[in-house]
Order: sequence, then structure tokens, then C-alpha cells
Amino acid sequence: MTHAPFNDVLPLLGRAAAGLRFEDLPANTVMRARQRVFDTIGCLVAGYDAGIAREVRDYVQAQGGTPEATLLPGGQKTTVSHVCLAYATYMHGLELTDAAPRGTCHPGNEVVPPALALGEKLNRSGAEVLASVVAGYEIEIRFGRAVFPSAFYRGWWTPGLWGGMGAAATAANLMKLTPEQTDNTLGIAVNLLPTAMMQANEEGETIKWLLGGQSCAAGVLAAEMAARGVKGMRNVIGGFLPVIADKTLPERLTEGIGDDAKFTFWEVAEGIVTKHYATVGPLFASLDAMFDLIAAHKLKAHDVTAITVDAMKRTAVFNTVHPDNDVAARGSLPFCLAAALHQQDPATLLGPAFRPEVLRDPAIRATAGKVKIVENDDYERQYPARSLARVTLTLADGRTVSAEVDRSERGRYLTPTDADIEGKFRLLVAPVLGQAKTDRLVALCQRFETLADMTELIATLRVDR
Repeated sequence: MTHAPFNDVLPLLGRAAAGLRFEDLPANTVMRARQRVFDTIGCLVAGYDAGIAREVRDYVQAQGGTPEATLLPGGQKTTVSHVCLAYATYMHGLELTDAAPRGTCHPGNEVVPPALALGEKLNRSGAEVLASVVAGYEIEIRFGRAVFPSAFYRGWWTPGLWGGMGAAATAANLMKLTPEQTDNTLGIAVNLLPTAMMQANEEGETIKWLLGGQSCAAGVLAAEMAARGVKGMRNVIGGFLPVIADKTLPERLTEGIGDDAKFTFWEVAEGIVTKHYATVGPLFASLDAMFDLIAAHKLKAHDVTAITVDAMKRTAVFNTVHPDNDVAARGSLPFCLAAALHQQDPATLLGPAFRPEVLRDPAIRATAGKVKIVENDDYERQYPARSLARVTLTLADGRTVSAEVDRSERGRYLTPTDADIEGKFRLLVAPVLGQAKTDRLVALCQRFETLADMTELIATLRVDR
């Protein structure tokens, strides 16, 4: 494949993202993109009053701004950039939006906000919005793959680091920027993004919520600046990627894109994980194993004297025993396993398990102290093709019981049905918007590509207060 000087990949990526249209998408890709939008809208509603949602909303409303798009849940109007800042912030700390293990990122969190906000501003159809969502996923995941897994282990919080690339590609596609403007959008975005540190996740501070919002808004800013003639950097491979990671794989940036700038492989249709727990994705296999053991052996918390987890390195790093707040708890394997054992209901780990009274529960804290995590090098080598964990419980009667789970073999994560997506959506949305609006939103999301514009969808997402 021939590129410009500096092995400049941006022209090809710009052509691919700018030229993507709904009619280019295979049926399976359309279905998976629709599911991504459906799932992320549910997470958006769940985040209306979570974390620092009120603080970021107060900030956005104080800025005023041109009335371009609707600020949910109240319906005020402001700029697209401010709406995206708010929406992605609402969701990021919840740990409920989807994950792309191949790129170590959460595309929906930053791709869907500009798709909705710009779709509303520019009066785009559902089909046009879906195409822009696919463009965002394809570009963001490829950037993440180019530094996987080195950037994560160096200390970057990669969902925040790469989210702006997805937002940038989505915005450029919906704004119908030229290929040259789109490659400049990406070149600008890479310079705005290296700001998301893993330490924010480990400390559990509220800044983690803002990482998603800042990244999303930066991507929109990149597209707006490129539309006005601002140029982006060119030497992404030699001048940028090595700053982010010790080991880089630049060939992955254009993998699955032909010389004609047509996609031959769709990341959005392969390997996107739907989250069914409000935790970091590497914990899922361990949690499934715990719930499997509870169900198979009718276990209660008082039956268990020790918990041993064999896990990948990327799971073992989430090892805080007694998290101080909900953000840290969502990234704590000991706490989540203890909550699962005591509460016995997977649905509580969509949110209720992270309430302050649960974090302070002395029985759960005692059980978390019984967890031992062992790094399994063989499991690590098999990731991301397989996402393995083994949980072994030592029981009060002296027995041990064990379960190994490969997350990739469980369909609800990688190949969810529409019913899987709808089930999660209803659990998240009905408590906030009520049954009638939830039913209406389900109907709209299930036929998203047929919508003439975003008007009815946005109106239904409002909360009348």
C-alpha cells in the first residue's frame, strides 16, 4: 500500500471515514451499529444524574452558547460541543457503555453523543447517523489497536485517550467534510488527546467521569477546526504513536481498509463487548464465574472462607480491596466479587451495588478481604481472542469449588441478540423515564435507520421536571 511522505496514513483514513455512507454497510454491520446506538442511549439515560452529571450540566448551562442541540435531560439548547461534553461525562464513570477489547477503548461513550447532537443540528436521518457511528467505531478502534496493549500498561486510560478519535471521525462524517478536511480532523485530534491517565481510574476520583466528556468534546473541536481550514499533524506513525506506547503496531491503523478507501473488515461488527455489569470489562469473566458457582452450589456468603482468582494481568491490576467511592468500586475485583456473593443478583451490578451503603457494608468488606488474585500468564497470552478467568472458592466445610469462564464464549457479550440489548435497556431506562417512554424509545431504536431525523427520539429522551 502506497502512502505519502512519513508513511502518512491520514489521507487513507480520511478518505475512508469521509466517504462512508449507509448504503456501503453490510446488513450485519447495520444491525450491530443499531445495537450500539440502542445500548448507548440506555447508558446515557442511566447517567442523567450519576457521578458529576449535575456539575457538568451546571457548567454547560452557564456557558450559554448558540442553540444547536438539546441538552438532556431538561431540553435546554446549547452548542453541539457542550452537549457532547455533557453526554459523554454522564456515561463515562458508569462503566456501562460498550468496550472494544481489540483497541482497549469504549467507542459508544464518545461516538454516539456527537452522532445524536450533530444529527439533530444538521437534520440528518437515522441512516446517515448510523453511517457516522460506524465511521467513528472503525477509526477509533484502529487507533487503539495500533498501541495495544502497550499503552494501557504504560499508564494511559485508553478509553479516554482514544475516544476523541471516534468522536472526530463521526463528526467529520456527519458534517460531510471532504477527505482532506477529515484527515486533518484526525491529525488535529491526536494532538488534543494525550490527557487521560490510568491513575484517575485507580484513585477513583470524579475526574474519571470528565475524561470521557473532554475526549468527546475534543474530537468535535477537531472537526470544527478542520472545517475552518486548520491543519493537523502528519507524522502519526513516527511522531505520535511512540510517545504513547513502548511497542506500536502502525499497520493496524489501515488494516481492513483497501487502497480504494473502502472498508473490507468491520470492527463494529466484530468483537464489541456489551456490558452487563457496571464495571471495567476485564472483571466480567470472574463475575460470571462467581455467579455460576453461586447458582450451581446454592452458595451464600457465609459458606465461603477464601476466594482465589486466576486472571489475566489486565484483570489483576484492578485489585483495590476496599474502594472508597463508586468509581474505584467499579474497578475493584475484590469488591465486585464480594458484592456478587452477598447480593446474589447480577442486576445489582448494573448500578445498585455501588451505592455508598453497600461500599460501607462490613460484611462485604470482610469478604473482599478474602480475595486473592493470581496473574495467569497463559490467560494473558490468549487475550483478546479469549478473555479467561477462574474463580476457586474454599468453603467452610473444607471443600473447594471452581469455575473457569471465557467471556468470548458467552453470546450476550460479543454477539448479543436484540432481546439482550433491550433487556439491559429497559433495566436502565424505565426507572428514569417510566414505562411509556421506555416502550417508545425501544420502538424508535429498533428501527433507527428508518428515522427521518432525530426530533422524536430527542423529545422522548427528555425528562419533564
